[in-house]
Amino acid sequence: MRKRILRCVILISHCLLLTGCWDRTELNQLAITSATAIDWDGKEWTVSYQVVIPQSIANPNTGGSPGQQAPVMVFSTRGGTIRGAVQKSSREMPRSLFFAHNRVVVIGEQAAKHGISQLLDVYLRNSDSRETVSVLVTGGEGRTIIEQIIPLEKVPGAAIKNMIRNEANNSSNYNQLMLYQMMMSMNSDSPYTLIPEIIISGKGENTSIAELKNTSFTNKLRLGRMAIFKKDKLVGWFTPDEEYGISWIRNSINQTTLYFGCQKGSEDVKAALRINKSKSKMKPILSNDGHLIMHVDVHATGTLEENSCPNDPTQPVDLRTLEQAASAEITKLITDAVHSAVQKKADVFLLADTTHKHNSKIWNQVKSNWDEQFANLQLEAKVQVKIARIGMSGKSFMEITKGSSE
Repeated sequence: MRKRILRCVILISHCLLLTGCWDRTELNQLAITSATAIDWDGKEWTVSYQVVIPQSIANPNTGGSPGQQAPVMVFSTRGGTIRGAVQKSSREMPRSLFFAHNRVVVIGEQAAKHGISQLLDVYLRNSDSRETVSVLVTGGEGRTIIEQIIPLEKVPGAAIKNMIRNEANNSSNYNQLMLYQMMMSMNSDSPYTLIPEIIISGKGENTSIAELKNTSFTNKLRLGRMAIFKKDKLVGWFTPDEEYGISWIRNSINQTTLYFGCQKGSEDVKAALRINKSKSKMKPILSNDGHLIMHVDVHATGTLEENSCPNDPTQPVDLRTLEQAASAEITKLITDAVHSAVQKKADVFLLADTTHKHNSKIWNQVKSNWDEQFANLQLEAKVQVKIARIGMSGKSFMEITKGSSE
């Protein structure tokens, strides 16, 4: 009993010697970073930081009054290494940079062509950086992007993150890519990664909070092309339409609006179908003569949102015509995407991974000359679209007015 009491006394005395917050850091000692940009000038890295100004975010007044402070501040440091550039921030900042709330990383084109393996290593090696940050590429310098003031959101970094997330959920032309997803893709059998491009459209730049007093902007941030990365380097670009076709193949369509003509193969777009549900399956097949065939099976269901065609969707024959026209449009998108990828020799469909995973026998036959096999890739696409609902109207308004005038 005495020994137990003695042990308890020793343990309690040791606990009294410990402090509860031995490594605490007060909030007023931190500079919270909402976005970063990485650029390369041929010799050194330039790291730019979008730091949140807490007192400006807490201020309920909006509208860009002359005395109002901007919600963020952007500054840059340079160094031979990325972390070395980050360390130099202490020379000009009264607070320590805090990256746990960083939303996006914007990579400049020169840095992307040089290779971003150092950036990935920084995120893997340091505990204060999160691999869930979204990655974007820009054709110019990354710093220019994070300097822009964006309406509707006080923090531009959060606005960019929400922009790509909103696009992925509602349009599916682009897909949000996080840093850890890029790392996984780089180490797969198909080491190609697609990263959205963000650009400044229009004229000039919005870097002053006074611009928020206007009801319109001469320019704005928007998503552009899709960057193709092989391993950690930029090797090319896809157009938005080509990326849209790739999304259909890779089963990454969440919800989207498909525009198509009145007849199969028509380029006169007059109808719109809101795709609510879609499923794509990709299957590699090796033909008897040794050629690789990619079979793509797509099933999509949606609601007719717009119809300026003479077809009456209340009639089964006309409804089937519209469904065939929609199916033909998806087939065209898929075909164009495959043709472009084969020309660029970029297996962005993860076909090598799919072959290796689902048919190891075929993979063992083609892996030694995969580049040659992909260059001669053949496509077999089967697309089936079903219009589940035609909306609250039958004939198009133009057809209704024709009938009344007659």
